[in-house]
Amino acid sequence: MSSVEIISIGSEYILQHYQNSSVATIANRLLEMGIQVDYASSVIGQEARLEEVLRQAIERSTLIFVVSGVSSGEYELTKKLLTRVLKKRLVLNYKMLDRIKEQFKSQGEEMPHSAEKQALVPTDAEILENELGTFPGFLFSQGESHVILLPGNTSELDAMLRTHILPRLDSKTFRQEAVRTFVLKTCGLAPATVKEWLKSVERQNWHQTFNYVTDCEETTIIVTVKEDLQTDVQATLETIESQIRKKLGTSIYGKNSQTLEEVVGALLTERKQTLALAESCTGGLIAAKLTNVPGSSKYFERGVVSYSNAAKVSLLDVSPNIIEKHGAVSAETAIAMAEGVRWLAQTSFGLAVTGIAGPDGGTAQKPVGLVYIALAADQAETQWRRYQFAGDRRMIRTRAAQTALDLLRQRLITGGGQ
Repeated sequence: MSSVEIISIGSEYILQHYQNSSVATIANRLLEMGIQVDYASSVIGQEARLEEVLRQAIERSTLIFVVSGVSSGEYELTKKLLTRVLKKRLVLNYKMLDRIKEQFKSQGEEMPHSAEKQALVPTDAEILENELGTFPGFLFSQGESHVILLPGNTSELDAMLRTHILPRLDSKTFRQEAVRTFVLKTCGLAPATVKEWLKSVERQNWHQTFNYVTDCEETTIIVTVKEDLQTDVQATLETIESQIRKKLGTSIYGKNSQTLEEVVGALLTERKQTLALAESCTGGLIAAKLTNVPGSSKYFERGVVSYSNAAKVSLLDVSPNIIEKHGAVSAETAIAMAEGVRWLAQTSFGLAVTGIAGPDGGTAQKPVGLVYIALAADQAETQWRRYQFAGDRRMIRTRAAQTALDLLRQRLITGGGQ
């Protein structure tokens, strides 16, 4: 059976923001096609070690994705090493050089001399155009093996995968049996709870494997089924999915590559309803998630980051008496924020978050991680929830944003706010 491997290269991948993002993007896209990754590794610097990893990958795998950061020169180093390992050579591509110069010019800059390296192309390699950046990708083919070099920027990489790679992949090449995978995503349930509720489903003898991936309040369930025939696989998948949905109910918000913000946006669009946000501890994180979705202007009217008490009063019309009596982090303030932003924006919903993200600012009565979320709707009583989130500042803010969006989603699917 053909093996699939991903190698990520670059010192930037030790930073939290970048960790495994490009690997996850490739793995998820392959998973949607029923292709599983057999090997994944990361290499930082050290030319000799990198060359060793590349040679080992070429010996054992037939489809190899090499993803390299571009900010510290690793991409050019990786290209040079791949060229050497595959016994190719680098030549200057003048057409590509002109394109790179034009990209710099369109940004009001003159191309630095060092950028000329980007136009060095390995012989016999197919150039994969990068419409979103200046670093192209390359496809090397040697016998039955294929090596794909891609820049590590997740948006660029994903676009190049969709355009140049995935349409040409035959998933049957990378499996001996009929294999299918599907992904279900939940929000608001602890990973241990999800596993416990699905224990009886996992015990069924369907030649299936269950894997769980957690991101703060979200738990992703990855189910892979292997059978002799594709028709058997499809029938088994449908049975398993049906049983999982019965167990987890509305805690499941999406399938495969769907995001929570996409699902919320689709529900708002379907119902022709609109939303305004009032964020304190999340600092615009919810608004950023929503506006990452194309077409969000149809349903997202505004987002107000009211971090200080004065901002809550002046921008959201929250009464100073409420803050003085109950505090900025309280159900009363969250309700006033939600109702204030909804009234000012004249939207179907007003969603508000206020809390203590830490690491400072907590007390015995109001510890770090305490968050209040309120949802106001036209002609309906404002609902609110109190949460005590665990984790560091980033995790608490992420949990609050995810939970706020899921509170709105649950309201939308139950028909609230009509």
